[in-house]
Amino acid sequence: MTERELKDSQYLLQTVIDTIEGEVFVKDTNGKYLLVNKAFGKDFGVDPKAVIGKDDFFVFPPEAAAKLQENDKRIMAGRKAENIEESATLKAKNVTYLTNKVPLIDDKGNVFGICGVGFDITRQKKLEKALKDAHLDLERQVKERTAQLSETVDKLREAELRYRTVADFTYDWEYWTNLDGTLRYVSPSCERISGYTPRQFMDNPSLYREIIIPKDQDVWGKHYHDSRKEPGAKEIQFRIRRRDGSIRWIEHVCQPVIGDQEELLGFRASNRDITIRKEGEIKLQNAYSEIEALKVQLEADRTYLREEIKLEHDHENIIGNSDMLKYVLFRVEQVAPADTTVLILGETGTGKELIARAIHNASPRRERPLIKVDCASLPANLIESELFGHEKGSFTGAVEKRVGRFELANGATLFLDEIGELPLELQTKLLRVLQDGEFERLGSSQTLHADVRIIAATNRNLEEDVLKKHFRMDLWYRLSVFTISIPPLRERSEDIVLLVKYMIRHFERKLGKRISSIHTSVFTKLQDYSWPGNVRELENVIERAVINTQGDTLRLEDSLDAHRPEDVESPDFPIKSLEEIEREHILLALRKTNWKIHGENGAAALLDINPSTLRGRMRKQEIRRPSYKT
Repeated sequence: MTERELKDSQYLLQTVIDTIEGEVFVKDTNGKYLLVNKAFGKDFGVDPKAVIGKDDFFVFPPEAAAKLQENDKRIMAGRKAENIEESATLKAKNVTYLTNKVPLIDDKGNVFGICGVGFDITRQKKLEKALKDAHLDLERQVKERTAQLSETVDKLREAELRYRTVADFTYDWEYWTNLDGTLRYVSPSCERISGYTPRQFMDNPSLYREIIIPKDQDVWGKHYHDSRKEPGAKEIQFRIRRRDGSIRWIEHVCQPVIGDQEELLGFRASNRDITIRKEGEIKLQNAYSEIEALKVQLEADRTYLREEIKLEHDHENIIGNSDMLKYVLFRVEQVAPADTTVLILGETGTGKELIARAIHNASPRRERPLIKVDCASLPANLIESELFGHEKGSFTGAVEKRVGRFELANGATLFLDEIGELPLELQTKLLRVLQDGEFERLGSSQTLHADVRIIAATNRNLEEDVLKKHFRMDLWYRLSVFTISIPPLRERSEDIVLLVKYMIRHFERKLGKRISSIHTSVFTKLQDYSWPGNVRELENVIERAVINTQGDTLRLEDSLDAHRPEDVESPDFPIKSLEEIEREHILLALRKTNWKIHGENGAAALLDINPSTLRGRMRKQEIRRPSYKT
């Protein structure tokens, strides 16, 4: 090797180790420094040139220096690399660093020195302690820095041997690229990080870009362009797909290599696997995002409840003691704990919303409010916006973004009152939400997801509406999984006494009057009336009676229907017997289970009764499985 080649080799070696972030050093067998990099001088507060020929006592406090020399002698005697974590007081502060040391052995097997790379892990130690004390479910792991020495190349002089030993020992994936894109050097750590060998990268330099995942290609492309347009130290983060298919996060740092004549020779780069750290950051960010989403949900709940409190809910409890009402409440108890869709049937004024609230309040979703939509009170062109929300500017009058009821009811219960009034064009969208839990706001293409339990109510005969093509059959099947029929007030007249007493107490407080007794003719008159408006009409009658009563004995007007429109007749709502309702419900369960009676998914389990009990009721109702002829 010529003197010029020797100088070039030494210059190349010094250039390489000066770009390494850790403290790189080489010592002889007597502990004298032969070579150190700029990071060594900067971190330990010494002039790198002044260290050459000196031992550890020139750099470190006596106690630390003695420990270092003891470790060096042990490693050279044992002829085996070691990773050592050490502490020392430098620059008036205690520093902890991890040093990777390896004995230098020539081709004859003689130990001629020791080489090491040190990394300051003080901040990392403090951060681990801070994260642990804060009880964060994020772990910062420091991987043991190990490396493999490449096979010793025969006929290389001491400078070439030192260069290869230092470069190949680095824990990070190091490489040197020429201006034409070819690779001059790739460290063995590339295989540990990427799964590909250095030779595969050397033979196919484009492999480096090929393993960057498509989503991060633009990040790499911009970095590649900028680094050549304006050379200088630059840092980016991106993801690669390892040879085994796993995804790893890479922190990439590069800087230009400048020649003696200030010419650009190529780029020196280092890739560090930061997957554990990055996953911790992402987990923390997801936690923050979840907290923010919960804040938004709580604010939406507060806004909704602020609107709901303006509404007047006169009954906090369902009043009555009749067998028919007890059966309704039994049905409520049956279905409340499940997430089953419920359809509530009943005439106007029977208290369908009270039953819906009772189901919600006894369900696992009771911590969230019951979200209500009255399908009959909104214009057809506004129901879709009310249900699914809209973006700003999606239609005339949409001056700001609005969160729909489905989005607001995520994790809660949505009560669709008067579902029979829902326009046909919206029934399809509602069916999609019930089936898939997916919808879009008006004016948006983003698909949203909602975990919502549906309770619907109607005073219409939906089966007839289905036959008349006024209501979708598939939506009716989806809604009528579990039906509850509320009897009209005229069929449970025994509850009128309790209702009247409850209402009187309410209107006493509201109107500031005192009613101590009720005229004997009042209850007879009330129980003989047909109550086409049901409980709501009874409530109006009692309020008028309290207002009109002089003294403390309640009296009624002469005619109960005096305040009804003349063209309103008594309702002709079809009332079925309990036996008929039971028969229909058993048939519904049998059809749903394909006539399977017992077992895990059988009709008996669905109805929550014993299979023998179900068979007995089928015999009583003369229910038999139909036979089909071809």
